[in-house]
Amino acid sequence: MFLEDLNQNVSLLGFRRVIDTSDRWRHDDLAIEIQGICMGEDYLQDQKGIQIWEDVWQTRKAQVIHFLTALTKPLKSVFARDTRIVPISAEAARHFLDANHLMGFSKGALYVGCVVPPHRQFRGIGSEFSWEGNPLVAVAVFGKPLVMKEAGLEGELSGELIKLATLPSIRLVGGITKFLDAYHAIHPVQNVMTYIDLDWNSGKGFLSIGFKVIEQTPPLFFKLVDGKRIAVTQNQDAEVWTKGNLKLRYYYAN
Repeated sequence: MFLEDLNQNVSLLGFRRVIDTSDRWRHDDLAIEIQGICMGEDYLQDQKGIQIWEDVWQTRKAQVIHFLTALTKPLKSVFARDTRIVPISAEAARHFLDANHLMGFSKGALYVGCVVPPHRQFRGIGSEFSWEGNPLVAVAVFGKPLVMKEAGLEGELSGELIKLATLPSIRLVGGITKFLDAYHAIHPVQNVMTYIDLDWNSGKGFLSIGFKVIEQTPPLFFKLVDGKRIAVTQNQDAEVWTKGNLKLRYYYAN
């Protein structure tokens, strides 16, 4: 049922099943591969394709489709210079991220939104989300700045980018940099770190603006309890596991 439902949806985006498989699809024009993984079945982890686990499809189907659509369809370009970064409430961030981020909302210390100010709304940039009457097109969650103890960075103030999501219908050109600059204006940190989930993202966009790879973390293991992922420490207890994460760090110029 899961694989057939996945097939029906991804075929509309130009994906075709790989010959002699029931759980792999490829977009020939874009050389993107995806794999659907049924719960409770052994599989060989493919480090190249996008993994779509059955439980994620069941709980975040709309978000997965939005994600794949953004990879395969032309998006409207919105330039960060036509927007403004402003602090928003946790409630507004939750509403936006639950709808637009693959993994939904996460708590943080600072919630900021990218809005289209009144004098730029003539460009026709719309959104079903808003903040103080202005279209809300992206949201980021940052953690509390911490004093580093890591060798070589002792005493430096470091921030964390926890979540970032944009409307699936747009490409926010310069958006990550604008969020980072806005965070730095509020908290004068020396660097910001973030994690990239390798199940979904290679981190290419972050690396292109100056993030550096610090390490690749090992896979995370989970079991399902009432349809929710619960972390486990023993591999043999796992029903779901990830490819791990890339730990990235962005250093602000002195």
